[in-house]
Amino acid sequence: MLGRLASRHVDPQSRRAPGRGAGRYQSIGARNFAVCAEVNTGSWLGRKHHGQGIGTEMRATVLELAFAHLGAGSAVSSAFEDNLGSHGVSRKLGYEPDGLEVHAVRGKPATIRRLRLTRTGWEAHRSVPVEVTGLTECLPLFGVRIKP
Repeated sequence: MLGRLASRHVDPQSRRAPGRGAGRYQSIGARNFAVCAEVNTGSWLGRKHHGQGIGTEMRATVLELAFAHLGAGSAVSSAFEDNLGSHGVSRKLGYEPDGLEVHAVRGKPATIRRLRLTRTGWEAHRSVPVEVTGLTECLPLFGVRIKP
């Protein structure tokens, strides 16, 4: 493990495949982060964990990493139109609508709603305390320059 992110429910020691044990998974990614300063987030949360604030904490944790520690300018996410829980988490954290996509799922059209969170939106909705340790050594891997 290169670093550690921790909030009340997000424990890096419990990283397991969805459906095995923990029942939750949160990711953060980026392409050309050093140039674009934009991350994308994705998550999976087992139904038994819904409605407890865990999804909000999971996403808030990686957003803290992105904005406060890596200097992101925006974060994007998306969810199928009928994924009301994911859309609720996004609204709570300040994401705004960013368009639609239509995908083929089992031979039928399915609409995905794209969402975008700006730094200003994140600052206005920041409410989950997050501790980040061990990141300094990893910053060059993200294309982030370490300030002397």
